[in-house]
Amino acid sequence: MGAAETDLQAAADEKPQHRVYLDAFGVDRTEVTNAMFAQCVEAGACHERRYSPYLWGVASRTRPQYYGNPDYAAYPVIMLDGDEAAAYCRWAGRRLPSEAEWEKAARGTDERRFPWGASDPAEALARFEQVWQEKQFDVFVPVDALPEGASPYGMLNMAGNVLEWVNDWYRQNLLDFCNPEREANLELILQLTGQEAENFDALPAAAGKDEESAQEAARRKRQAPPRTNPSGPTTGVFRVLRGGSWQDRQGFDLSTTRRYWLDPAQRFPHTGFRCSKDSADAR
Repeated sequence: MGAAETDLQAAADEKPQHRVYLDAFGVDRTEVTNAMFAQCVEAGACHERRYSPYLWGVASRTRPQYYGNPDYAAYPVIMLDGDEAAAYCRWAGRRLPSEAEWEKAARGTDERRFPWGASDPAEALARFEQVWQEKQFDVFVPVDALPEGASPYGMLNMAGNVLEWVNDWYRQNLLDFCNPEREANLELILQLTGQEAENFDALPAAAGKDEESAQEAARRKRQAPPRTNPSGPTTGVFRVLRGGSWQDRQGFDLSTTRRYWLDPAQRFPHTGFRCSKDSADAR
């Protein structure tokens, strides 16, 4: 998991590369569509998407609506925050994938740079380099489009189209990602999010090496990767998104290790999601 130190295009929070172990899991082949989300709305488990013809401040004279328009039924649902995405997955009997699960589904076992392999992104492989003012809703493609860009496991559009929410809180140090109980900024995070420190089993600050007992050193060594089924920090301010989107212009922004983060209450036209589940029988 993560980018190699020699990858000069990778950001600091994509490093260091390290090994994790994941139990069997399933990930949806496609991103969740407008039509799929509409079923959740009809069941009363999701909030209806309502937007004016002037969505994002730009009028669309020919096709003013994205939601409820049959022309876009198979396109990714957008403008959902992290909690709304998670709520849909729960209604569907699934969950948001962990960051580690998302990366495994996107890159397989051969450390590939993009879901399809090593070659740079191209029009037939991923949806990117789009301009809203030129194409409006057609900056997206249907979720089952671009099969040439599929991941080793057949997942579509894991690069481009829309950024995808995952379940993990963001941590900049990817190595510590495997050690969520060692959150160096936990006290500040709890303060910012209005939570009480006693609700969490935080480790004390690390002492100097001269003061650290052999038992403590051994315990910390055992916490180092490899790590089984990492799920990231137990709390945070930002949640992670993966995969790049239609508006990215640099190929490396679509790489399998690229990490993005947002306030989970934010909604944007370039964010979407897919669901996961513990067993390997997700559709």
